[in-house]
Amino acid sequence: MPTRDGVELSADVYLPLSGGPFPTIVQWTPYESTRERFIAWGVFYAQRGYAAVVVDVRGRYESGGVLVPWVLDGVDAQDTLGWAAGEQWCDGRIGTWGRSYGAAVQWQLAHLGHPNLECIAPHVIHDDYFWDGYFTGGAFQLALTLGAAALWDSAMALVTGPSAADLLLNDRVLAHLPLIELDEVTIGRRVSYWREWWEHQTNDDYWRQFRHRPEKVTVPIFQQGGWFDPYSGSHLRSFAAIGERVPNRVLMGPWSHEEEVEVFRGDVDLGPAAATVIREHDLAFYDRYLKQLDNGWDERPPLELFVLGANQWRSEREWPLEGTEFVPWYLHSGGRANTMSGDGRLSVEAPGSGEPPDRYAYDPADPVPTIGGNNSVLTMTQGAETPILPGPRDQRVLERRDDVLCYTSEPLEAELELIGPIEMVLHAASSAKDTDFIVRLSDVYPNGKAIFLSEGMLRARYRESQAGERVELLEPGEVAEYRIRCYPAANVFRRGHRLRLDVTSSSFPRFSRNLNTGEDVGTGTRMQVARQTVLHSDAYPSHVLLPIIRR
Repeated sequence: MPTRDGVELSADVYLPLSGGPFPTIVQWTPYESTRERFIAWGVFYAQRGYAAVVVDVRGRYESGGVLVPWVLDGVDAQDTLGWAAGEQWCDGRIGTWGRSYGAAVQWQLAHLGHPNLECIAPHVIHDDYFWDGYFTGGAFQLALTLGAAALWDSAMALVTGPSAADLLLNDRVLAHLPLIELDEVTIGRRVSYWREWWEHQTNDDYWRQFRHRPEKVTVPIFQQGGWFDPYSGSHLRSFAAIGERVPNRVLMGPWSHEEEVEVFRGDVDLGPAAATVIREHDLAFYDRYLKQLDNGWDERPPLELFVLGANQWRSEREWPLEGTEFVPWYLHSGGRANTMSGDGRLSVEAPGSGEPPDRYAYDPADPVPTIGGNNSVLTMTQGAETPILPGPRDQRVLERRDDVLCYTSEPLEAELELIGPIEMVLHAASSAKDTDFIVRLSDVYPNGKAIFLSEGMLRARYRESQAGERVELLEPGEVAEYRIRCYPAANVFRRGHRLRLDVTSSSFPRFSRNLNTGEDVGTGTRMQVARQTVLHSDAYPSHVLLPIIRR
């Protein structure tokens, strides 16, 4: 497939055995187009009357050129559509599909406009490449980004399972400092774009050039996300930004980043309704807009959300939902909220003037590990007893640590329905010039299980900016306000259940450790312990804003 600058891309084309020309679906990948998952995708659609095209992005596998993530993906995709539209097997009606990187390519294409583009389906992808993607809340997504960057610039396809631990996600690699050297540590050479990322540690013009533009979408769009994917919030923000200008639908299920949702599990029974085949939703989408079939797609709800706790699907029309009341739940304690056995409390009552603060020490040499939650890494770390797996997993193993503050409500006297975006307003001080604060919301069952629902992260140096545009280090000991954007959630807390909010300063290896020195994140190697103080009083009312639905 020729591009405008003469580079040729490799495109695998799957066609029905007879007939034609056909409506056409295209996707792009950096993970080798001849992997089984892409072959199966092509066969699936060819068997159903479509031409299906899988393209290796520039600089990967059989495609020519040099890979520089996202820079030329949009124009290359534009050229792909022009080429496909001119082939005898294409009827001129083209849709796009892709997950993760393949979704990013679609967003880079969408704002360019193409006369043959009829619909797009970008699944499980961020909207802001810095703040929602690689520096989430300012903290570097270590496990995800390390694997992606190494794989994009090596001969390997996407590695999951035990092999990933042997090659990439192990103590030798993850604990290595400085972070900027991880390209050489993993694949033995410098990677130009990896080094360039570390030259841009604020959300500057480099990152903003890639930011998605939902206001430029002019064709029907279908997004699929998971409550436990790192990019769950981006789909719902894009949905709200697009509005009703074009047919606009989002499917949000109790999954993470992978397509094989029927095998997704956590530490709680999600019920039989949780299993669905995403490809069947995709097929109905393309049948409607590429084959123009009257198949009921237009009657489907714009938002289809799986609500945990109730373990059922809900049909909604707007985000946040109609009737949402953002209710502050406040932190309380007698000064000893450390561990789930401490005296931390969570309630709708505002704190008084006499509540003592809570304190803990964050040591980057002994970080709180990642267990469950919002992440897209499906693998094992070397020597770890617990898999790094996303999802609704029991947090009690973390809540026994003294560097985790736990604030728990009284048992609920009636059901509480929570669906929507979540924000934490935390008042805290630190002995360090820079540090991290992480909050997690859980549903505590009567048997004690603390099932993860949502989390948020903010690196202190970015606390004064909206999305990481500038850096301002802390004055040690001074109280600062941290407005922490958390992932959206959908959960019904049953009668007798409790809400729990945890506060800590690390989730390793999902996020790189803050070394607490205020030095450059990419080149820093020196660690120090941060003494953290969390305040909750009438002057410093730390609270989490929860989206409560009043039916």
